[in-house]
Amino acid sequence: MKIIQYFLLLNALVIPLFTAQAQNPFEEPKNLQVLPETVKGDQLRQLMRNFSFATGERCTYCHVQVEDENGARMDFESDDMETKKIAREMMKMMGGINRDIRALNRGDDHQYTRVVCTTCHRGQANPFLIEQVMDSQIAEAGTDAAKAKYLELKERYYGGHTYDFTGFTLAEYANSLINGGNIEDALEMAKFSVAEYPKEAYAHQILGNVYMQQENYAAAIAAFEGSLAVNPDQGFVKGLIEQAKEAMEQ
Repeated sequence: MKIIQYFLLLNALVIPLFTAQAQNPFEEPKNLQVLPETVKGDQLRQLMRNFSFATGERCTYCHVQVEDENGARMDFESDDMETKKIAREMMKMMGGINRDIRALNRGDDHQYTRVVCTTCHRGQANPFLIEQVMDSQIAEAGTDAAKAKYLELKERYYGGHTYDFTGFTLAEYANSLINGGNIEDALEMAKFSVAEYPKEAYAHQILGNVYMQQENYAAAIAAFEGSLAVNPDQGFVKGLIEQAKEAMEQ
């Protein structure tokens, strides 16, 4: 998946981290059937982000979006979406696979493989092999359609996933360090991310997020402005700059 597609996906996911909302669905989740009711808000948020990154889909792929007099909102409690039900079954399957792997008892020093969503999905909701995709295209519209689909997917996905050296992934690694509370290492990896991928807007944004955690608001503003210099069409980053300016005045 192209970096810009990951970035657009993230736009919908990072806003709740910086914008006050009347009700935070991560803090008091309802209708949990697979996840434990003791799951913490930050853990649930990161888990949902992982689902999105693994499948290349946004929240509305599994959750109902409704509109009322206050505008559009997500009904996370609803079970109307079939994809949400499938996701629950996939979570159970993944948990069972990991339990079976651990039960192999390969010895105390053995490093067990841990299956995660990305193990199979790798950025697509339906993890078909390219051969299966072309079979389907040929059956529906012939070889020209198969060739066109192959080139389309090559343009979109080429370069991953054995080791993902994309700028987004390095920046997201720095972000995971923030989520883990490892702010000093997060700062170093965020700086490294910007140095390696100066044209990756998300790398600059994550560097700004680290500085916000450190209350270094001037540096945060500079980093967010660096993100806008790469991609000016980021309204939420402009909002982060305003938040940093307000924090400086307090």
